[in-house]
Amino acid sequence: MTVPLRFAILSDLHFVPEGETIYGFDPRACLRRALDFLSTLPQVDFLVIAGDLTDRAEQQAYESLLRELACLDIPVILMLGNHDARAPFRAVFPEAPCDADGFVQGLHVFDQASLITLDTLCEDEPGHFGRLCASRLSFLETALRQAPADRPVLLFQHHPPMDLSIPPMDAIRLRDDAGELAAFERAGRTPDYLFMGHVHRPIAGLWHGIPFHIQRALMHQVHHEFDQPGRIMGSVEAPDLAYVSVSSGNVLIHDCSFAYDGPVFDLESQEAADVVTPQDLERF
Repeated sequence: MTVPLRFAILSDLHFVPEGETIYGFDPRACLRRALDFLSTLPQVDFLVIAGDLTDRAEQQAYESLLRELACLDIPVILMLGNHDARAPFRAVFPEAPCDADGFVQGLHVFDQASLITLDTLCEDEPGHFGRLCASRLSFLETALRQAPADRPVLLFQHHPPMDLSIPPMDAIRLRDDAGELAAFERAGRTPDYLFMGHVHRPIAGLWHGIPFHIQRALMHQVHHEFDQPGRIMGSVEAPDLAYVSVSSGNVLIHDCSFAYDGPVFDLESQEAADVVTPQDLERF
């Protein structure tokens, strides 16, 4: 029997230095709850954190994140987002994969799938949009060529390359979507699945025929005011993580609401079906 590849995805941790909070959230407490949930899953080969590791890129925030991840006995693949900075990140996580030009990205080959993690952080221009310069596009093309042809390629990048009907977030998406598509064409291969963060909302769809998954944030969420221009509005919604399984070319994604602490009850129980209010299910 083929052993599946199983891993988890978190995104947008927005860590701040020890003792600080953001929008009233303690990022450390949020992450601890997610990692506690990971320990209950039957198999987790590694964890991907898809960018915005910190909120303001202080070295102390990265050091706080390092301390929280120390409890894990599985590998962690860290990516950068628009709230990160390469120099303080590398000072704290020197073992993170970097290419020859200093971009935090890599090709990770496993028996069931290959992962390509891209660095879309733009440090040369003001704004929170993403970039893929010629060097990073060249890396992407090479990685697609080098990835084994007999298993899926899962591409990870913080910034989505497409509009998502949330105009303030669309304004800060990846600016180099045409270049990315051209890199796929030159490589003669497109990713089998595209995973992203940045938007603080769970979104799925197809982009030029490529299925994609956008991971809900660990922290605050973005309110879904569809097609409404204006400032980015936040909401306090429960976070989740993705639990991904890849086997025999098939990709399965479970969105897990790990912060849920309500009742779990038997759906075939007549007694449960007959309760007066959902709160009465607490006794089951």
